[in-house]
Amino acid sequence: MITRSELEAQKHRTNRHLRCSELLHELSSDSDLIVLTLPVPRFGFVSSCLYMAWLDMMTRDLPPTLMIRGNQTSVLTFYS
Repeated sequence: MITRSELEAQKHRTNRHLRCSELLHELSSDSDLIVLTLPVPRFGFVSSCLYMAWLDMMTRDLPPTLMIRGNQTSVLTFYS
């Protein structure tokens, strides 16, 4: 459950995710697939309920959306 105090404390981040959602709707609503970097969860800092609410808020009513997260290991190879 998301408490009012947590929501108030995370207001800035919530607004940032809401703005991302607005931009996605504005710029990608006609896409066949949207690929996004998954926001890094801050365990112990943000509850899992609020984190999932942010993800839901960002992707609601969008075309299929793939959220990916790496492990800081480069997977691209460049040949010269």
